[in-house]
Amino acid sequence: MDRLFFTVRYSRYAVVLIAILAISTFLDTLCWRHTVHRLETVAHTAIATARKNGWVVNTTPSHRGGWPFGAWVELDRLDATHPASSGAPYDAGWAAEHLRLGGSWPFLLGAELPVSLTGHQAARLVLNNAILTFVTADLQIRFKNPQDLCFSVSQLKLAFSGHWPDKQIFAKNLSGRLIRFPEALAGATRLGIDAKAADLSGFPLPYGASVDLHQMHLALALTASDASTELSLLDPSSYGRLLLQDASASPASTNSRIILSGAMALPSRNGTLTLTVIQWQTLADRLLAQPEIESHLAPDLQVALRKALEKTSTRQARNGQPLSMAIPVVNGEILPDTQAFSALFNGKAPLP
Repeated sequence: MDRLFFTVRYSRYAVVLIAILAISTFLDTLCWRHTVHRLETVAHTAIATARKNGWVVNTTPSHRGGWPFGAWVELDRLDATHPASSGAPYDAGWAAEHLRLGGSWPFLLGAELPVSLTGHQAARLVLNNAILTFVTADLQIRFKNPQDLCFSVSQLKLAFSGHWPDKQIFAKNLSGRLIRFPEALAGATRLGIDAKAADLSGFPLPYGASVDLHQMHLALALTASDASTELSLLDPSSYGRLLLQDASASPASTNSRIILSGAMALPSRNGTLTLTVIQWQTLADRLLAQPEIESHLAPDLQVALRKALEKTSTRQARNGQPLSMAIPVVNGEILPDTQAFSALFNGKAPLP
């Protein structure tokens, strides 16, 4: 009798468990179908909007996946090109392997729309004979809303050519945030970027030199011009001002930190930057030890640097206070004021 009682009770628990699993599976399937339909609508809308804005987009047929742990729509390949026109004076292209729109339920339920690009991706922008190329793999993007997205990538290669001197920069563990306000009023922020990278190799310096950096941080904002609402976000004439809030990094194998901030008017690219160098003596030693840099420094500046280093070499507080000064920018070129530097290091201005 007791054995029959336990058997009946066990059977009831099994029926309840089966019912719960069946209901959960049914609800999960409904959510999955609804979500993938929404994701397909988002993908089709994005492609249609891109084509309306002058892009030629080709994709492979989409397919669904993710059930029961999430929902996504995948494309095995996507190619997009944008030929220059009178309304958008730039050529652009993008090629991606295996694009996934969507993800696991925690991300989707958290009001974020994740986009994953596995395999290789390449993008190119050609503007005024200047060519910028991006090559990367395994890019992760999360849309908090259409104007706010976060990104991360383990490795990124940037190549400059054409109007610019040929250069290649490699970034590792790059992540950041991009905010966009295409309808911003003149003078308001239209595009904002906040990015960090653990390492940056081959960063170009004046006179053809380059340096490896670590712990790079970039925070900037581009304000809208008077005609910005009629122009693409990729059109330079849609911006009236660049506000550089923080561009900082540490040269490899040093404890120095270089910080740039300031503002420039656009499209003239004229303005003023503030240069701050923490532990400047270590960096000065490195600069004077590189012939390709030393040969381009004014003789009076070289003398002033060496005298300043001699003055601080016996101090216990060496590397204590930072060096800070304003530097003019003319037509996009940073023009260090050698006389101001000389005055600073010769003691005619306060020495750090």
